[in-house]
Amino acid sequence: MSPLRLLFVEDSLLDVELMSMALEAAQIDFEFDVVDRIEVCREYLASRSYDAVLSDYRLQGFTAYQTLKLLREARQEIPLILVTGNLEDDAAVECIKAGMTDYVMKDRLFRLPMVLRRSLDEFSLRRQQQAISRRLQQQLKREALVNQIVRAMRETLQLDEVMQTTADMLHEALQVERCCLFTLEPQSGVYVRQVSQESRDRDVLHHRVVQCPIFEHYYEQMRAGQPVVIMDVNANHSEVLPRVAYSYAATNNIRAFAMFPLLHQGNLLGGIIVHQCDRPRMWTDDDCDLASAVADQCAIAVHQARLFEQVQRHAQHEQLLNHISQSINSSLDPTFILQEIVRLTGETFQVDRVIIYNTHADSIQTKCEWLADANVPSMATFTAPACHWFDAAVCPGEMPVDWVLHVPHYSTLPANSTRQEMITQYWLQSVLAVPIFMHDVFMGGLELHTVVAPRMFTPTEIQLLQQIANQAAIALCNAQSYAQLEALVQKRTKELVHEKYLSEAANRAKSEFLAHMSHELRTPLTGILGFTNILTDQLESVLNPEQQKYIEAIASCGQHLLDLINDLLDLSKIEAGREELFLEPVVVQEVCDACVGMVQETARQRNLPLHLDIEPDLTVCVADKRRLKQILSNLLSNAVKFTNEGYVRLSVCAVGRAIHFIVTDTGIGIAPADQEKLFQAFLQLDSGLSRRYEGTGLGLVLARKLAQLHGGDIVVQSELGKGSQFTLILPDTEQDLRS
Repeated sequence: MSPLRLLFVEDSLLDVELMSMALEAAQIDFEFDVVDRIEVCREYLASRSYDAVLSDYRLQGFTAYQTLKLLREARQEIPLILVTGNLEDDAAVECIKAGMTDYVMKDRLFRLPMVLRRSLDEFSLRRQQQAISRRLQQQLKREALVNQIVRAMRETLQLDEVMQTTADMLHEALQVERCCLFTLEPQSGVYVRQVSQESRDRDVLHHRVVQCPIFEHYYEQMRAGQPVVIMDVNANHSEVLPRVAYSYAATNNIRAFAMFPLLHQGNLLGGIIVHQCDRPRMWTDDDCDLASAVADQCAIAVHQARLFEQVQRHAQHEQLLNHISQSINSSLDPTFILQEIVRLTGETFQVDRVIIYNTHADSIQTKCEWLADANVPSMATFTAPACHWFDAAVCPGEMPVDWVLHVPHYSTLPANSTRQEMITQYWLQSVLAVPIFMHDVFMGGLELHTVVAPRMFTPTEIQLLQQIANQAAIALCNAQSYAQLEALVQKRTKELVHEKYLSEAANRAKSEFLAHMSHELRTPLTGILGFTNILTDQLESVLNPEQQKYIEAIASCGQHLLDLINDLLDLSKIEAGREELFLEPVVVQEVCDACVGMVQETARQRNLPLHLDIEPDLTVCVADKRRLKQILSNLLSNAVKFTNEGYVRLSVCAVGRAIHFIVTDTGIGIAPADQEKLFQAFLQLDSGLSRRYEGTGLGLVLARKLAQLHGGDIVVQSELGKGSQFTLILPDTEQDLRS
């Protein structure tokens, strides 16, 4: 234990000797200085440290009150004990009130060791209390600062805002001259994100990537979670700091510094560094505890911000891939698709140039490009030998699917004429390239270029570019397939058009032939029927019953043949496009009565009642009267022919902007599978060896074509064994005229 250092303020050497003897008698180890003038007392207290001051109450020229004042000026918190020969009780109380610790009368110096020990213990306890109080204050201050930072973290996910608030608070709390918060970025290294607002030369460091030899030297210590505390750079540089780090400190006028790691789950994310530039500094435990607590919270903020940035980047990447997919799906134009891919890629990666190139024999050439602005040199016409373009270890014919060319500093690649051109003419600084394969065949590649500054791409960015290249391959494959399909369709379309032309020509020739032949057949047949009628009328001679029977058979067969020829003639004229309608207002009641009258006798012979229902307000329609009668008589004839019992009804009504002529019967009905065959020429549903019903099979076909010539149609509803309903639908042109 070191001896006590005492200062005797006394002008009597005898009293000094007596005080020393009293202390030695109590076996107190001490050293002392003696002063008897105020100037010397001031000098000693300002330049030396003491454990206590023993002062006479009144000396020649100054008093113990002045000694107390000098002690306070020197900021030495030590006991001041009065050792005096005459001091009244009231005066002693006033001295103690003024700040003096205790007093001893010179005639009782045996009490001096006890008073000294008591005073020293009292001041030691006071110092402990003050230290505890300071620690409590520092702890409260630290907790308040940490709470403010945590609150700032909760209020925003903007890392720069949180770190700026942290730097400003820590700058004020530690009373330093510069406070910097930096992060370690995989692409750039030490990145000073924020500098406190009150820092010296703030703009020089704020938002800058810097080379920091001090951090590099203490990197392993920081990664281990240990702070770095240097109290005097000049005193320690030869022992602690390497020359490069000392030069950095001297250049930035750093006299003392402390560095605290931003450590989260064992990962070093960055650090906090504080500088003292005007003087060396004693970094206290409180300073280090406060900065370490703040660094822990900052590490959490950096980690959370990076997680948030990762989520945002992932969302942006998904959005980019979706946009590319939408572009692929929205167009089959390969030029448009590739232009969209390079545009979206360039905007997402924020590079200077994006190109897609393809290979031709042993060379490559740019197929599509995107430029960040007009100042970036264009590579639209670029062509180069493939052996100069790719990595020397890779040739285009053996390109692996997972090949990636990532060169943050392009100038470091082995030099050749093409690469020299890329640097000088196209300003290439960094490149990231991935291949494009179609059906496992290397077709080209997708590249990102920087021309303003070098850049290191992250593994996530490389993976994203590979996904985009896959999308580009799909787009090119789809476009290629579409082009082939379109060529095939165009070829087949030309063939079909030619076949259609031949078919229409053959159909027209057939129709013209049928029309001509029908006309030629009808002329002699008319003569046959005329002579048959003369024989039937027995104008020249009387026929016996047998002859009468034969003549009637000849007339019936001839009439049937004439009907067939008429139907063929009508059908061929319609198909040849030579049939013209004569549309006129037609009285509905008149047409319906005439058609019902045509089948009245046949219905009577089969005991079938005929019903006619016409809406009272429906009096006139617009149609070709002869053709309308032909359609309705055909439908009514079929209804009577295929109905054995029940009834046949013709109903006429207006439905919307159309007129419906509905023929309903209770006949044999038509199976669903046979209903599609009704309107095919020369086809009867009972065709075969056991035909029971006569007919040519042209009636419904002709009726429907005539309906369609009117702008309408014929539809059928039927159920086997329960009857059928045929509806002639004609546009209500008369209604348009009325309106």
